[in-house]
Amino acid sequence: MEHEESSEQFLEFFLEGAKKLGFSFEEGAQEKFLLYYKELTFWNRSINLTGLHTEHEQAILLFADSLAGSFAFSKLSSLSIVDLGTGAGFPGIPLKLAFPSLKVTLMEPRGNKTAFLHTVIGKLELSGISVLQKRLEACRSFIDEEDKWDLAISKAVSLEAILPHVKKILKQDGKLAIFRSSKIENNENLQGMMIDKEITYQLPYEFGARVLSVLKNVP
Repeated sequence: MEHEESSEQFLEFFLEGAKKLGFSFEEGAQEKFLLYYKELTFWNRSINLTGLHTEHEQAILLFADSLAGSFAFSKLSSLSIVDLGTGAGFPGIPLKLAFPSLKVTLMEPRGNKTAFLHTVIGKLELSGISVLQKRLEACRSFIDEEDKWDLAISKAVSLEAILPHVKKILKQDGKLAIFRSSKIENNENLQGMMIDKEITYQLPYEFGARVLSVLKNVP
């Protein structure tokens, strides 16, 4: 009974939070977000997938906030996206649920978390999404342009850690989107990238302001 109440509260917070950010979902999609939350809650008892424990925090800071990653691309896009250091699948899986035409790769080096990712992808019956158990710095330089990604995105890895390695996995016109608490102050050492745009948005329920910094590849 307690678990059912928790799930209902999560869904209420998530749908309202998503709505405030400009997103709405039909019942089928809502059920998949709820199933994802239930799997996350179950696995989090034995594996540290997230340090956020309340339905409120998870609904907004994990699920709803992930949707803001779409501010970096056209909503009807079929882009190939790689989610760097995805952890429990954020923002990659929420973006895939919201925009099914995306081709998503979840990059995560830790085996226990990739086991969770494979399980939840199967239970959500998602296609066009894969898991790559690797660190960004260990990725080889892709020889063929079609092997590279249109967009790299991350909620968990810092810009400083990503910049030295990201160009080798992006297409020539590829972009990098990073969730941040503030705008980039020093744009002089972006290692072959340049700021395309920075979108400031407010998280609902007074969780504060966030910034999505979008950088583009300079060939």
